[in-house]
Amino acid sequence: MLDQWGLDRIKHVLDGKCQSVVIENHYIDKDYRDTFSSFHSKRFATPSSRCVRLHFFSKAVTEEEIVNAGDAVKKSYLGYSVVRPTKPNCIGRTLLTSQLRLHPEAHIRNCTENIVLLGTEFEVEGFPFISQDSDATVCAESALWMIMRYYSNTYRAYPEILPFQITNLAAHHAGGHRVFPSSGLYSWQLAEALRLQKFSPVIYSRKQFGTPFDHLLYTYIESGIPLLITVPSHVVAAFGHQSNYAAPCPKFNAGFTYTSHFNQSFVINDDNCFPYQMLNKAGKQGRLDSEYPFSKIEEFIVPLPEKVFLTAEQAQTVIETILRDPKTGIQALSPSLTSLSGNGGGLIKKLISPVVGNGNKLLLRLFLTSSRSFKRSIQERGMGHIEVANLYRHLPMPHFIWVCEIANYDEYASEQKILGEVIWDATRNGREPDGWIALHFPEKLVYDAGSAFNNPQSPDSIKTIDLSGQNSYLLYKSNLHTL
Repeated sequence: MLDQWGLDRIKHVLDGKCQSVVIENHYIDKDYRDTFSSFHSKRFATPSSRCVRLHFFSKAVTEEEIVNAGDAVKKSYLGYSVVRPTKPNCIGRTLLTSQLRLHPEAHIRNCTENIVLLGTEFEVEGFPFISQDSDATVCAESALWMIMRYYSNTYRAYPEILPFQITNLAAHHAGGHRVFPSSGLYSWQLAEALRLQKFSPVIYSRKQFGTPFDHLLYTYIESGIPLLITVPSHVVAAFGHQSNYAAPCPKFNAGFTYTSHFNQSFVINDDNCFPYQMLNKAGKQGRLDSEYPFSKIEEFIVPLPEKVFLTAEQAQTVIETILRDPKTGIQALSPSLTSLSGNGGGLIKKLISPVVGNGNKLLLRLFLTSSRSFKRSIQERGMGHIEVANLYRHLPMPHFIWVCEIANYDEYASEQKILGEVIWDATRNGREPDGWIALHFPEKLVYDAGSAFNNPQSPDSIKTIDLSGQNSYLLYKSNLHTL
């Protein structure tokens, strides 16, 4: 079943890393069986209903060692790939460890699966991959399957969905065209399929957003949300990024400098290629990189959770507004951050970010996360001051929050440390200026006590805590896995 096309793609990822392959014959793969029952079984020349599953190990192993697997054998497990009897693309459901070939500075979103082989359970952590079969599924359905399988593996709220079920999601909006063999899906059809799976999808177009487009794409990836990315006549899944903080940083409009400006690559799964490609800003640089540069990304689709109403660009606008506010902003409450801007007292009017390291050290990082995950990180990070940590532990927050971390570029780049953050209610809309929950600066912590009791924000509800002796502290890392 394994043709040269499939072999080449497996070798791209595993060459030099894999020392043993265990072949599991007559494997009944639930994803292939779904398309077989609904499509392939109706063909005159019917392929087999069974597959082969290949398991990969980084060390030489015997059957006895697998059956009595110790820690060394279990740690050597690299993942699996299903080989199905479909032409021209035979690589089916695949999950390989993300440690195989990614750059050590890459940050990605992973999920975990437990695999039983010869009665022994193995664990693999990575991002799901599948190739199209060119009939029941093409690139759009394959990329959507990767995203949905990540969610069903990670969150109980999302049910597992099989490939042909994804194809059928387009049946109600096929626009007079046949559903299968599939001829692909438009962006709005992909978004509609996500909506039917309990997401609140948003489509972003480069033509619509212009310069901020790549920044917004990065912001959602930084939020730990896998995205569907469209390039000319193709769709891929994106779930990570890689930054270079030694690279020059261009001005972003006339505003703050964000960490997105140092992003050099997005980590993608392209069903026409192999897992964990790097889609680079300047395009293909090595044989394992994607052929597409950033400029070829036309649109991306964000599967936002239902409880997130504030989009990234709206969150950025309201947070920047509050940071410039003459009463509650940086200049009013934080002399140390004002000095970092390189503009002195003209911060509010003139906060224009030149190349970082040329007089401007103020750096912002924007992301969405759950308040549960954010609070879980407090103990490890310390939050710079015991008063901040204690308040955050007890302060009621919505399910999802937008966080804008504030940092000194030098400390952020060398030690991954920050100086404060703005926390904003993600269930607000973009026209509510009082949606902030906390404004944490090195000198002061300002928070809204009224929102904790579902009361409107007022002068009496805004409380301030003076922070003497605050230290810098670790940035938030729970959204993405650092290799």
